[in-house]
Amino acid sequence: MSTLVLGAGISGLLAAWHLHRRGESVEVWEAESQIGGWMQTLPWPTLDGREGRMERGPQGLLVAPGSATDLLFKELGLSLNSPGKGARWVGKGQGLISVPAHPMGLAFTPLMSIRTKLRMALEPFQPVRPAEPEESLYDFIARRAGKGMADELLAPMVAGILAAPPKVLSVDAIPKLRQWEAFGSLFNGVRKSGISHLMVPEGGMGSLPKRLAEQLPQVRTGLRATGLEPCASGWRVKAQGESREVAQVILGLPAFEAAALLAPVAPASALALESIPYTSVKLWHSRHAPLAPFKDGFGFLIDPEFGRPYLGTLVPSWIDPGSAPSDLMQLRSFIGDSALWEDPEPDTPKDWLWTARHLRRWLPELGEAFQTHEEISPNAIPRPVVGHRTWVREALEGLPKGLDWISNARFGVGARDVIEGVPEALD
Repeated sequence: MSTLVLGAGISGLLAAWHLHRRGESVEVWEAESQIGGWMQTLPWPTLDGREGRMERGPQGLLVAPGSATDLLFKELGLSLNSPGKGARWVGKGQGLISVPAHPMGLAFTPLMSIRTKLRMALEPFQPVRPAEPEESLYDFIARRAGKGMADELLAPMVAGILAAPPKVLSVDAIPKLRQWEAFGSLFNGVRKSGISHLMVPEGGMGSLPKRLAEQLPQVRTGLRATGLEPCASGWRVKAQGESREVAQVILGLPAFEAAALLAPVAPASALALESIPYTSVKLWHSRHAPLAPFKDGFGFLIDPEFGRPYLGTLVPSWIDPGSAPSDLMQLRSFIGDSALWEDPEPDTPKDWLWTARHLRRWLPELGEAFQTHEEISPNAIPRPVVGHRTWVREALEGLPKGLDWISNARFGVGARDVIEGVPEALD
């Protein structure tokens, strides 16, 4: 079968790679000049010309030994590096509170009340609820682990991953949760599925789409599809100055981009995809003199009550040592959409001065930045709100034969969700 994949982000490239390995004829078109979508590792040399880098998208990914993600990297011959078990914090109240490295440490952390901890201990004994009707992420965690857990710990964790409040998100925003519950409890699900660890590909996250593209016969950049129409062989795809006739088209695109192409040929699917919202974020990369012990940790997330819309800061120089020379500490600070977080200063520009002021609230000893870089990421993250499951189902049911939609909005926001979801969707 001849297949044209539109979009050379991680979803489209994975779909093309799996099809190519099955012996199918496949080509990829990417509208932008670079592949990878938001998963790009960009060079960022120091002021004195030494090598460094920064990530546009995810800083790393969670990998369990023997998992689909682990096997993919082994098949690609792409090594994964572990930063180790560095310290993590949550910003709450007047300062940073350490997050226990081991689940047993939750019994002693001041992050949660004693009542919340006792209720969490009962999670393995809660009944499993059917998948329907769809729950919010907040309601799911409150049902399984207690309202205290949902109120006291969930918000900063979700803000740091999905950049949105848990009460508006569907439980499908984190697909692993329902998969784990199917084992009888989240505790059993995590135990039986294998513990995942944060890993970074050699050379940064952008190495993954690059390696996938290297193993494909044809990936063309700077070629934006402008129209779809049925033809005798299947589908005709039009772009600037050319067209291609193929048996199958896979739209490896964000929902809103896929909707624009599908509107003339699959209006019901397009309407469902248009309903899926996306979240924009701003990133500030900065380099400072090392600040012990912070330089040897993952970073911190902020309880939204105390930071909105400042969501937290990672330490890429610890997570991925190739980010900066050892005499520099590199930070990556996230600013969310003011409309989602009841921003007390919605009209104040979220420039570096604003960001530095918030950083120093939690790290008062942090020195001045030697370098800064602003990264604005519009519509970077799908926001699976309650109702998302219905929209995805309606989008897929409305697709004519020979058309498919492959996207992280379908499988889950995380790279791991996409890696696991794409081959199942192609079967």
